[in-house]
Amino acid sequence: MFIPTLDYLMTAPLVALAALPGIRLTSTEITDSAFCGYVARNREQVVLALPAGRTALERDCMVRYLIGHALRVKGLAPLPGPLRVEEITEA
Repeated sequence: MFIPTLDYLMTAPLVALAALPGIRLTSTEITDSAFCGYVARNREQVVLALPAGRTALERDCMVRYLIGHALRVKGLAPLPGPLRVEEITEA
């Protein structure tokens, strides 16, 4: 799977990031205003799900951050509080 650099992750057009091999964007039916999205990764793909109806800026920021987090992009800063990423792993 292609691992982008931090510079590419932050400057590439969103459509280019979404077109990376193994990246799939979808929506979720979770409507809680505090929920920004989730990412699930396996060996073949990274699936990002974001709530519908969010602003273009919020969508752009969360897609970039979740891809970077899932792919462990070097140099990616943590999210500012109160936002956080919770990792769930299968046993």
